[in-house]
Amino acid sequence: MNRLSCRLAAVASFIDNNDKVMIDIGCDHALLSIFLAKRYPNLKVIASDINKNALQGAINNIKKNNLEVRIETRLGKGLDVLKEEDKIDTIIISGMGANTIVGMLKYSRNKLINVNKIIVQSNTDLYFLRKNITSINYYIADELLVKDNGIIYTVIVFKKGKKRYAYKQLYLGPVLLEKKDTLFKEKYRKDLNTLKMIVKNIDEGHYWYKLKLKKNIRILEKII
Repeated sequence: MNRLSCRLAAVASFIDNNDKVMIDIGCDHALLSIFLAKRYPNLKVIASDINKNALQGAINNIKKNNLEVRIETRLGKGLDVLKEEDKIDTIIISGMGANTIVGMLKYSRNKLINVNKIIVQSNTDLYFLRKNITSINYYIADELLVKDNGIIYTVIVFKKGKKRYAYKQLYLGPVLLEKKDTLFKEKYRKDLNTLKMIVKNIDEGHYWYKLKLKKNIRILEKII
């Protein structure tokens, strides 16, 4: 079975036998799609990418693993590649920015009718990501921090349903807050030092931004 990076292995860990039809958006060379297709024989996989060269690499890898029947490749942007008859129930979006992910989901909500699970790995503006995805009737079912080549990545699992969250939960992650494991402390200790440095050097004209940063600093100081 193909060996995945620690980051992709963390993403893959949230797929199970209940998932029937999955799309791996921004599949790159389809390493994750291939791994999951081999592990779950009954899982139908669609691997998509906006980059033609990356998708060609995916197609080549899929052929090498004799998985052409199991994995369908599609060239295109985000959820635009989906058809009504696909009946996708699971979405994986890994390695993209929060703005891109949120835009992709919010502006294609008609494609989410059958989607019960969205697995996201992004390291930009996780507060924005959590706030916006939970606003379209998904709740945070699980979260995981994983260290890969010295970088701590955050993987979030959203499931269909509605829950209310406080600012602190959306900022730090409600599940991560409960776990408070070693990586949590390492990640947010580093974030705290970064925020303090930014506040120290920020221009006084950015009043509201500075206020927000100070709020986050106070939150982090209480939990670290």
